Amino acid sequence: MAQARRTSKAGASGKKRVSAAAAREVAHSELIARKLAKVAPDDDPAQVAGAIAIFATETIKRSASNLAEARAYLDGLRAGIDGLLKNAFPEGTDKEPKG
Repeated sequence: MAQARRTSKAGASGKKRVSAAAAREVAHSELIARKLAKVAPDDDPAQVAGAIAIFATETIKRSASNLAEARAYLDGLRAGIDGLLKNAFPEGTDKEPKG
């Protein structure tokens, strides 16, 4: 008799399982974000984003050995931001832009 394949709950619900290390990294990033929110609660979001971009550039510059490595860091950052935005603005919840 052939047995049916089992699917994990994570796979069945469409959610990916997150490693403990990845969860710690996200928690640490959230802590940094909360600290930033305390420092610049009323600043223009575009200026805060610019400051974050400058900080990220300096951090990547210290970590990368060359431009190709730096671009790889940037690609990872871009994918992370895209994921965060997709979570913040799920499909079907489009709002009119503020004018």
